[in-house]
Amino acid sequence: MKQLRCLLCLLAGVLSFCLYGQNKPDEKTLPPLPLSLGVSAPFAGFIGNTLVVGGGCNFPDVPATEGGTKKFYSNAYALCLENPSPQWQELPALPSSVAYGASVSTPEGLICIGGQNEKGSTSTVYLIKPQQDKNGFLTEVLPSLPESIDNGAATKAGTALYVTGGNQQNGGKSLYALSLSDKMSWKKLADYPGAKRVQPILLSSGEALFLIGGFESDAVSKQCVLSETILKYDIATDKWEEIATIPTEKEGEKRCLAGGSGIVHNGKLVLTGGVHYPIFKAALEGNAPKDYLKKTPEWYRFNDDVLVYDYHTQQWSVFYDIPGMAKAGGILLEHKGILYMVCGEVKPGIRTPQIVAWELPQALR
Repeated sequence: MKQLRCLLCLLAGVLSFCLYGQNKPDEKTLPPLPLSLGVSAPFAGFIGNTLVVGGGCNFPDVPATEGGTKKFYSNAYALCLENPSPQWQELPALPSSVAYGASVSTPEGLICIGGQNEKGSTSTVYLIKPQQDKNGFLTEVLPSLPESIDNGAATKAGTALYVTGGNQQNGGKSLYALSLSDKMSWKKLADYPGAKRVQPILLSSGEALFLIGGFESDAVSKQCVLSETILKYDIATDKWEEIATIPTEKEGEKRCLAGGSGIVHNGKLVLTGGVHYPIFKAALEGNAPKDYLKKTPEWYRFNDDVLVYDYHTQQWSVFYDIPGMAKAGGILLEHKGILYMVCGEVKPGIRTPQIVAWELPQALR
C-alpha cells in the first residue's frame, strides 16, 4: 500500500503537466519500454495524456528455447505523450510482480485486476486515480475478485466493471460485475456458454459485452478448442448469445485471436494481435515440430491484421498487414485517434519493449 502511494506521488510530479498539457509529439515514434527485453501481458492504460505500463513477464536469463524460467515484474513506467520529446519515467514498483492480469481505463483512473506471478494467480483489484485538485494521485483498493483469475479479460460498461474468461480458480466460466458507483462487492452473473476462453478479448458497447476469441486446452488429453466466434452478453437480460464468426485469414484459415487485444471506437470493435490458429493448435496438441521454439518470428504468423466489426450493421472490414501489430499478450489502446500496441510477445518466449502507434483511418473516425 505504501509503495502504491509512493508510485502515485511520483506520478503527481511526472503527470500533472501531462494531464492537461497542450503540446503534441510525433506519436508514431515512441521510445521503447526501458526493460530492454520487453514484457508480455502487462497492465497498461492511459491516465489523462500519459501512458502507464506496469508488470509483465519475460525470460531474462536462460531463453525459453533452453528451458529458462519466466520472470514476473513489478516495474512501472509512465510516458507523457504531451511532452515534445516523450521519455519514460521509472516509477516505484507495484506492490507485487504480476502479469496476465486485466486493466481497464476509466474516467476515474486505471483499474488493475487479477493476474499471475511465480506464486500463482491473484484476485487483487485496485484503482490508480488522480486527485480532484489535479496536483496528485491516490490509490483506492477495490474489493478483491470472488476468486483468483489470470489470463482473463475485463471491460467497463456504464458504471460497472466486468471480468470474465481466463483461468478461474473454481474452473468455471463466470462473469463478475462490480458497481463503480458504490464499489461494495462483486456480483456473479450468467456464465458464458461453450468452451472456456483463456486469453480472450472483452469489450463493451455500453448496453452489451462482447467476448471474442480465446482458447481451452486440456494438457492430459492434448485436445484444445480455439474459439473463433464472438459472444454477446445483454446486460439488461443477463443472457449470452453467439453473434458472429471472426473472419478467416487471407488464405482461408481460421482465426481465434487468442492472446489478441481490442478497443471499441465509434460503434465498432477494433481487434488485432494474437496467435495463428493452425500453428497454435498444433503446438497445444503436441503436434509442433521439434524445433518449434527456435523458428523466426515470421514463422509463427501472429496476427498483424486489424479487424473491425460494426456491431450495429454486423459487418466486418479488415486492414491487412499493419506493421507492429503481430503480438500475443500485447495491449491495444486508443488515445486521440491513435492506436497503440504496447509490448507483447513476437514469438513464443521472446518479448518486445516496442510501443507501436498507428493512426486510425479516417473511415473509422
